[in-house]
Amino acid sequence: MLVMLRREADTILIGEEIEIHILECSRGHVKLGLVVPKRLAIVRGEIRQVSEQNRSAARGAGAELPALLARRLRQEMGNGRGACAPDASPVAPVSRSRPRDTE
Repeated sequence: MLVMLRREADTILIGEEIEIHILECSRGHVKLGLVVPKRLAIVRGEIRQVSEQNRSAARGAGAELPALLARRLRQEMGNGRGACAPDASPVAPVSRSRPRDTE
């Protein structure tokens, strides 16, 4: 890793196509301006890390989720409750007729 000290309004050049402009320096923050060809992707490091963690979690869950759901469905069907959740209370049937006026 190359470490450089720069001040506001300084520019760092990388090759012929990339420019990094130091726009503003304040306590604990630096505001940068980047001039980069459109063919290059620019992603903040923390965004890439979260994206990689999400992909990893999705791959792990995807492999075991169908088996977990099938096992749960078999358990529920074996209990005679159909696909109801174990803590679900029975639901009374809904009446389709309108209540009569009692005048």
